[in-house]
Amino acid sequence: MKNFAKVGLVLSLAAVLVGCSECYEKMQKKQDQIQVTCVPEVLTLKGSNVTADITVSFPENYFNKETILKITPVLAYEGGEVAGTPKFVQGEDVVGNYTVISRFEGGSYNQNVVFPLDKAVVGTLELRIEAKCFDDCKETADFVPVATIAAAKGVSAIQNLAKGIGQAAADAADNKIEGNAVNTGNGSYNLLEANFQRSSTTSAEAEIHYLINSSVVRKAQLKQESIALFKEFVAANATADRVTLGKIYASGYASPDGPEKFNDKLSAQRSKTGHKAMAKELKGVEGLTYDIASYGEDWDGFKTLVQNSNIEEKDLILNVLEMYQSPVERDKEIQNMTAVFKVLAEEILPQLRRTRFTVDATYAGLTDEEILAAAIAGDTKLDVEHMLHAATLTNDVDAKLAIYELAAKTYGDARAYNNVGVMQVYKGDVKAAQASFEKAAKAAEGCEVIVNNQAAAALATGDIEAAKKLLGNAQNEAAKAHLGAIALAEGNYQEAKANLTGYNLAVAELCDNNIAAAKAALAEVKGADADYLRAIIANREGNTAEATKFLNAAIAAKPELKAQAANDIELVGLL
Repeated sequence: MKNFAKVGLVLSLAAVLVGCSECYEKMQKKQDQIQVTCVPEVLTLKGSNVTADITVSFPENYFNKETILKITPVLAYEGGEVAGTPKFVQGEDVVGNYTVISRFEGGSYNQNVVFPLDKAVVGTLELRIEAKCFDDCKETADFVPVATIAAAKGVSAIQNLAKGIGQAAADAADNKIEGNAVNTGNGSYNLLEANFQRSSTTSAEAEIHYLINSSVVRKAQLKQESIALFKEFVAANATADRVTLGKIYASGYASPDGPEKFNDKLSAQRSKTGHKAMAKELKGVEGLTYDIASYGEDWDGFKTLVQNSNIEEKDLILNVLEMYQSPVERDKEIQNMTAVFKVLAEEILPQLRRTRFTVDATYAGLTDEEILAAAIAGDTKLDVEHMLHAATLTNDVDAKLAIYELAAKTYGDARAYNNVGVMQVYKGDVKAAQASFEKAAKAAEGCEVIVNNQAAAALATGDIEAAKKLLGNAQNEAAKAHLGAIALAEGNYQEAKANLTGYNLAVAELCDNNIAAAKAALAEVKGADADYLRAIIANREGNTAEATKFLNAAIAAKPELKAQAANDIELVGLL
C-alpha cells in the first residue's frame, strides 16, 4: 500500500538489561542487523482471525551460545492488545529443544501467527523479545524484557464492510423499498404480495329441461331452486352499487339422438321458449339484455356426462366418440348398443335437452383512496387482500407497519406476519422481526421468501450457523446472496464472489486484492458506503487526492463514517 510508511525493522531497546552483560552485551551492539519480514505488511482480517507469516534472521557472529530468546508476537492497538504464541530460539551451548541459532553462521526461523480478532485496528504487530542465560547468570533465572521489533502495521478488516452480517443496528439511511424488495443496511428482505383484484366477477347459472322432442317449458321447471337463485342473483346485481351486470345468455341444446336437422331446429326453439320464460320470471328488473343462441346436438355435454357416470360400458361409448366424427354415425353406432342405449336414454340424454342460462356480475371494488383510508382507520371489514394492498399505497413506514399488523392480527396470514417483520427490520428492530418471521414460517412452512428473510435476520445478528441451517442447499437468488455473505464473513472469498453482486461483490474482490474487479463491481453502486470503499481502493492505488475526495463525500453523507475511518488502517492519514 503506497501511502503506508514501510515497516521499520530496527530493533529498539525496550528495557535496560539487568545483569548478565556478558551474555547480552555483544548481541545488543548488533541488534540493528536483525532482519524481520512479515507477510502481509498490513495485516488482514480473514474470517474470524488475523494471520501473519513472520521470518526473523540473525546475522553472523551475533547470537550468544548460552542465551535463550523468547520472542512473542503481540498485536498492540489503542485500547488493547492480543498476544500470539511465543517462539523460543537458543544458542548452540544451551541444552534444550528450541531452534538453534549458530554463533558464527547466524540463522533464522519462520512462524505463522494467528490472532483471534473481529475488527479493524490501527496499531502495530510487535515482536517482544525477552532473554535469559542458560549457564552462570544467577540474576536472570527468569526471562528479562530486552527489546521490541515492529513487524507489521494494523489490521485491515475489509470483509466487515460487507452488508448483512452482524449489522442488526444498521443505519436507516441505507434503507430503500423498491417494489417488493426492501434493501437495508443489515441485509435484503422481501415483502409478500397481496392477491388483490380491484374488480371481481361472479357468475350464476340455471337450466330448464324439456321432454324429448319438445320445446315447451313446463311450470315445474320454473319452480326449481336453481331458477330461484338465478333470479335472486340477477335482481340483486342489476341495481347494486359498483356492479355491472352482463348479458343473460340463453343457450338452447338438443340431445344427440334423432335426426341432426330436427335437433338443430329443436334447440333453436328451446332457446326461444327458455328466453321467453326467464324474461317473464324477471319482469320488473330493469336494464336486462339477453343473448339468445342455439347449439344443436350437445355431443360435448354427452361426452362429459358419460365420463362422469358409472355406466359399465362407458369406455366403449367413449371409443365410439373417438372413432366417429360424424353425428349421424355416432348416433347410429350408439343406438345399435341396445342395452347401453337404454341406460343412456334414462340417465344421460334427458340432461341434455335444455336451455342453459348464464350471467356475470362484475364488482368494480373500492378505490385506492377508500382502501387506504379504511385500513388506516383499522376497518377489519376489509379482507386480507385489501389490507395487504393498502400497505402498498403509502410511503409512510409507520403506516405500513400498522396496516400489516392489523392484517396479521385479524387474519393470522403468513404474508402479513412476514411483512410486519420486514418493516420492523426497516425500523431497526431485528429482534422483533425475527419473532414475526417465526410466526410467518409457522403459518406457511417452506415458503422461500420467509426462509430467506429469516436467514437475513439471523445474519444481521451475527448468527451465521442459524442462517446456514435455514438456507440449507437453497439455490434461489436471495439465498445465494446470503450464502455469499456467509462465505465472505468466513474468509472464503472465491465462494463468496460466485454468489455476490454489486457492493458486497466489490468487498469480496477487495478482500481478494483484486482492485480492478472491485472497481467494476462498484461501477453502478451509489451511496456513502460505496464511496468509502472507493476511498480505500484509491488509497491502495496510491491516489491520495482521489481517496480523500471519496472519503470526504462518504463522511458528508454519513457522518459516523468519520469515526470508522479513524480506526481503519486502510485510510490512515486521510482525515
